[in-house]
Amino acid sequence: MRKMKKLAALCLAGTMALSLAACSGNSAETTAAATEAAATTAAGTTAAAEATGAAETTAAEAEKEWGPIFADIMESGKLKVGIIGNEPTFCFHTIENGQDVLTGFEVEGMKEMAVRLTEYLGREVTPEFYESDFTGCMSALQANQIHFVTRLSPTDERKQTWLFTDVYHKSNECYVARKDSPNADKFTGTLEGVTVCGGMGTIDITMTKHLYPDAEIVELTGTPDLLLSVKNGKSDLACMNAVAAAMSVAANPDLMIVDSLTWEPTDEFDKGCGLCMAYGNEDFADWASGFFGDIKEEGLWDQMQSDAAAKLDEKTLESFTAQ
Repeated sequence: MRKMKKLAALCLAGTMALSLAACSGNSAETTAAATEAAATTAAGTTAAAEATGAAETTAAEAEKEWGPIFADIMESGKLKVGIIGNEPTFCFHTIENGQDVLTGFEVEGMKEMAVRLTEYLGREVTPEFYESDFTGCMSALQANQIHFVTRLSPTDERKQTWLFTDVYHKSNECYVARKDSPNADKFTGTLEGVTVCGGMGTIDITMTKHLYPDAEIVELTGTPDLLLSVKNGKSDLACMNAVAAAMSVAANPDLMIVDSLTWEPTDEFDKGCGLCMAYGNEDFADWASGFFGDIKEEGLWDQMQSDAAAKLDEKTLESFTAQ
């Protein structure tokens, strides 16, 4: 393309020289002037062509720098979030001004992420939430319907398939039981003869299998199913993070947290919660890790968690544990 533009410039220079020579009485002086003018024009044309080519190359290189998530956000203006719902205070529903709204500190964090992406990318970005259980969110991620899934532990097994941000939250793990559990005397050692339920695909199940190899494991979907299993005596214990356990007990006076079984996950088994996304989005993962680092340093992350807890009321707790 540049050769063609240079050739066109030279042809234009030649045409100008011939034209000027034909119109002048003094052919030598005229030819010299024409040659100088043509050279100036050719140089200008060539410089413009090179500048255009450089701009095109820069734009192409800039476009190639974006991973799929950034590229889609730039095109759609949407931050497509897969979020595992009904987990106060991470993510839950409440009534505000007569309207059912999705809230929680993870939800507010994603809204703030959209605000800062707007500033970073120079185009308006709004969050779009896909609320489901673990299986539904992972299916949506595999189908490229969402950009990432929140609140997943970056286990070695998962990292073989998926890319993670830095950890943005970590809490203790607890076991919830009925206060009148007939097997309470067995809540020790390897939990032999004890049935433990946990969320399907969660770190709760992984760690329970490791810590209590003799326990009978049941994988269920969602906190309501876990609590119902314990209430109905189908399971002796339900394993969940400390936040969910506290909400469960607050909403169910007949349940309790078994303090002797509460444990703090080590990095060896549970590194906490991060955003899970497809490989090829290292640029976005790095940016998101920086985002969480910023809002933690600013104290905004802690404030979001406090605000989420303040929104919990009796009705919210009831809906959290309802079937």
